[in-house]
Amino acid sequence: MTSYPNGKLTVATARQGGVRVLAVSLPGQAEELASRHDLGRGARKRAAEGLVAASLLSAHIKGEERLTLDLQISSPACAGVFEINGDGTVRGRFRPPDVRDQVELFGFISVAKSLGARELYRGIAKIEGESIEAALQRFLRESQQTDAHVRLAVDLDADGLVEYADGIFVERLPHFPKDEFVALVAGMDADTKRVVDELALGLLVGGAIDHLGDAALTFLCGCSRDKVSGMIRSLGADEITAMIAEQDGAEVVCHFCNEVNRYNAAELAVLRDESGRSDA
Repeated sequence: MTSYPNGKLTVATARQGGVRVLAVSLPGQAEELASRHDLGRGARKRAAEGLVAASLLSAHIKGEERLTLDLQISSPACAGVFEINGDGTVRGRFRPPDVRDQVELFGFISVAKSLGARELYRGIAKIEGESIEAALQRFLRESQQTDAHVRLAVDLDADGLVEYADGIFVERLPHFPKDEFVALVAGMDADTKRVVDELALGLLVGGAIDHLGDAALTFLCGCSRDKVSGMIRSLGADEITAMIAEQDGAEVVCHFCNEVNRYNAAELAVLRDESGRSDA
């Protein structure tokens, strides 16, 4: 598998602390997701947008918490799930691999924050003939009651690979004047990629930022052969015996990273015996 450079998440404030800023750039992680699932151009762009959107919301998680963004789109029919953990690791999946490169989408966006198996929060917003960016904006306004502006910038190169996958989130804090925030947002609307690049120089629409820190973003799936083996053991001895008799082995594919774990009949027999001992 190709090695991709880390993405970056930048946290800052602007306008003398009146505006909170979060920016992400993760073309490598978006391309790794797309490559692992062999996505075509339309699916590649939608998946990259979903991964950027999830990462922009990661300011609301910490420690071992996880944020999951679920896209369910009816037109064109497709779906994606994107996760980011408090440690900066991301992963995602998208299906089908080929969809129309259509901006006006219909469906819904769901965002959940969890800690282990415990869900801490869930919010939902419709996608009504608009882009993922616009739907995310509605989610922030309706589900988060946040006075914020979000921009996504995703594009592919001539070979159909992810060239850039960037996003920026600015939030007005209570003491910052509304009219000044509207003017700031207007200055961001021309070119999202340029705005993200200027942040690296310490600027946001011509004004200095107070840079609070950067964090690396990496594509990493939490699956492992040990976890897959544990899942097979949990099926019980009878089910594993049937797998041996009918298939002479097993093949388990992770939905997120597309890695394949294969087991021959002898390996399944060991797991069956271990399952029997754990039940005793």
